[in-house]
Amino acid sequence: MLVATHMLAASAIYKLSSVRQLPGKTAIAAVPAVLALSFASHFALDAVPHHEMQMTGNVLVGLAVIVFLCRVAWRDKDLLLLAAAFLGALPDAMWVLKISPAYDAIHSALHFSGVRVPFYALIIEFIGMAVLLVINSKRPGSRTA
Repeated sequence: MLVATHMLAASAIYKLSSVRQLPGKTAIAAVPAVLALSFASHFALDAVPHHEMQMTGNVLVGLAVIVFLCRVAWRDKDLLLLAAAFLGALPDAMWVLKISPAYDAIHSALHFSGVRVPFYALIIEFIGMAVLLVINSKRPGSRTA
């Protein structure tokens, strides 16, 4: 799965939670839960059968998504959006950096490793990313139709 998909899904969880609209103490209590869900979303997405893209393509798409999310976070004055996106990508960064054999074993066990997935699965992933881009581009408090 593309790291960009992980970042967009995690930040969409944060956006859809509407945690910014919660009153003071409720928001303070809800933010850690939403950020934990953003992190956990990585493993849920990795369990879905998907086509793996090579590192160069993955990085290029990821950079474009990072620029997009930075723009949205700047517009909305909301750094937690970027924190959620970072947490969605963090498990892959930890895997690439080989932080521990135990973590690698857990990540691998939760990751889809079935039969070869057809290339069109990547097209389906890009369609999903388009939906996540729309969710993330909504202004806080805006209504969806």
